Amino acid sequence: MKKKLLYILFISLLLLSGCEKKSTKIAPASLFVLDGNVTSEGIRPGDGPDAFKKAYRSYTLQVAWTDVDSNYMVMSPDEIPYDENISTIITSLFINGKPVTEAQVCSDNDIEGDALYTLLSSPDYLRKHEVIYRYLDFDWKGGYIADISSEELNYNETFETPCLG
Repeated sequence: MKKKLLYILFISLLLLSGCEKKSTKIAPASLFVLDGNVTSEGIRPGDGPDAFKKAYRSYTLQVAWTDVDSNYMVMSPDEIPYDENISTIITSLFINGKPVTEAQVCSDNDIEGDALYTLLSSPDYLRKHEVIYRYLDFDWKGGYIADISSEELNYNETFETPCLG
């Protein structure tokens, strides 16, 4: 009984202390705009990890090694090996001009994650929706940003299915 009361007290304290899951921001369209080779957050080639982490800590960061064939993997800003030749990206999926999460698209369309690509590439979906995948790519060499690019993949153009509204 005493253990049960301690357990209830511990759970109550956690709930009352305001514990909350850290959420990451969805990158808005303005984040993907470059002015020359400078991001909207003021990051430029030559900047190091501290400036990068300060600007982008609240976004999901994906990392791939540039010297081998590797897939991008999600890493926390403090785990990223900035001194290696890597690429870090920040991405957002835009449906009809609004940034959305993959989970949100799955929920809105009542599908599982493994069916997302099929949905986003289907002519029926693309006739009704404009689908654009944007990413901001930072190439790292020797602990500093060597290059920055902003790219996008327009699903409607890729699959030759214009949005009819």
